[in-house]
Amino acid sequence: MASKYYNSLRECEQDFCILLVEGSPKFAGNPTQCYIETVGKKEGVPTDDPFIGHYVKELLSDENIKGYIQELRKASEDDQETELLKIRLRSTLLKIIDECSEAQFTDRRGNKLSPAAMRSVANNSIKTLIDITPALKKEVEAGEDDDKNKGGLTFNVIVPDKPVKTKEQLALEESVKNDNDK
Repeated sequence: MASKYYNSLRECEQDFCILLVEGSPKFAGNPTQCYIETVGKKEGVPTDDPFIGHYVKELLSDENIKGYIQELRKASEDDQETELLKIRLRSTLLKIIDECSEAQFTDRRGNKLSPAAMRSVANNSIKTLIDITPALKKEVEAGEDDDKNKGGLTFNVIVPDKPVKTKEQLALEESVKNDNDK
């Protein structure tokens, strides 16, 4: 992309902007990680440098950096910080959905717990993702108008069988039963 901002930046600063706006979930919307990966590596700044936050703030205050980021975002109506936060939020919500939809938990005795609570977290994450993603929201709303049986989401909740009793629990029940019979 050729622009007055692009040409006025060093290569590592260009990479910083691109990674900040278009990077993977680890980088998108996270200026500190982007700085460490691009400018920091080029300039030999250690990752544990206590002044990295200051360097990032200084870099983001540069008018050419701001301008190039704006160009990359294509003049979005939201301010820079909000847009970067949305990008990061989307990637975080996708991680939550993936983890919670497949997670299985057990209690301290090894009995499987109901996945309903984690599925609920995944469902709420999906709803939030739909709300902050205009294209998804439009598609879901269009599906609601077409037909009540189409375009919806179906969630199946599987409740585990009755937990298996341990030997200690069986022995305790037997002793209580014997005491009551006396």
